[in-house]
This record gives sequence, C-alpha cells and structure tokens, in this order.
Amino acid sequence: MEALNIENPIYTVHQGKNSGLIKKVSELYFKEGDKIADVTYGKGVFWKEVDKSKFEIVGSDLKTGTDFRKLPYKDNSFNHSVIDPPYARITNLKGMVDCYNTTRFTTHEKIIKLYEDGLKELIRITKEKGYILCKCQDEICGGKQRWSHIEIFNIALKLGLYPKDLFILVNEKNPKPTYKQQHARKLHSYLWIFQK
Repeated sequence: MEALNIENPIYTVHQGKNSGLIKKVSELYFKEGDKIADVTYGKGVFWKEVDKSKFEIVGSDLKTGTDFRKLPYKDNSFNHSVIDPPYARITNLKGMVDCYNTTRFTTHEKIIKLYEDGLKELIRITKEKGYILCKCQDEICGGKQRWSHIEIFNIALKLGLYPKDLFILVNEKNPKPTYKQQHARKLHSYLWIFQK
C-alpha cells in the first residue's frame, strides 16, 4: 500500500491554470506508463507542467482530423482519457468556434449534447477502472443559470460512470461583466474525475 501524501496533500480547489491542476491530478490518479487520450488536445496546454516522459499522451482534436464524437481508437485502448470541449455559447476563442461551431447562436442544449456524445466515446476507449477527466463550466443562458456541471454529472451517472472527484479551478484574473450584471460573475470552472 502506498504512503499517504501527508506533507503535500492535493486539495479540491486549485487557483491558477489548467496545467497546474492537471499536474496535481496526474500525481494523484495516474501511474507511470499510463496511456492517456486527450481528445481536445489543441496546443497541449493541459500538459505543460506534467512530466510527459512518465506517460504516453495521445493528443487529437478536430484540427488533426479527429472528432471526439467518433474516435479512431479501439475499445479499451487507453488507461485514461481527457475531454475539454468548448463549454460556453459565447466565446472569443476563435479556434473553439472553428472546431466545434460554438457561437452566440449555439444553444446550451447543443453544448450539453456535445459532452454526452464525447463521454460515450471516452467510455468506449477507456479501460475498466480508468479515469475520464471532464472539464466544464456553468453558464448563464437566456438570463437564467444553467448548471452544466450538474447536468454533466447526471449524464455520467446515466452512462454508468462513478464520480470519483470534483476539482474547482479558480481563475487567476477576475473576469469583468460586459453587460448589466444580474448574476455573480463566474470565477471558476470544474474538472470532473469520472471512473469507468
């Protein structure tokens, strides 16, 4: 049995960047030699602080010709998998708009469907007992709160996944409202750790 990490415990809340959070998660959940599919790899920013020599990280996204809703991988071919699709209807990240057709005209329901389809594929390619890391954020839609992390939790349960952990990532900078404020501005996002 491994010794407990008493001197440097890993907490559920992380302030900083995705890369720092993923480093902590990899220390807690991954074993050396694990093969990990990051199906929304982009520029690989998730992995900037991780010692990549310890793992086999296979990155793909639409720009490489791979849609995470229809992956070219065999069943149960990865120890773990990671998904971080665009989770806002309005985004200034042109790459996300180009890749996943997320614009101000996309509905919240279409974004949640993107997550559901992605999770189904990750379940297929991830080995039994493996972890599926799922990044998300709640949003305001039509002047009402949409609790995406709860909707995704319910989808995961329906698909037979176990919610092993939930991390909260707090932004380094405070976002400024660009309209008359009616709700608290969201300063955090979530990282679900689901287990197959």
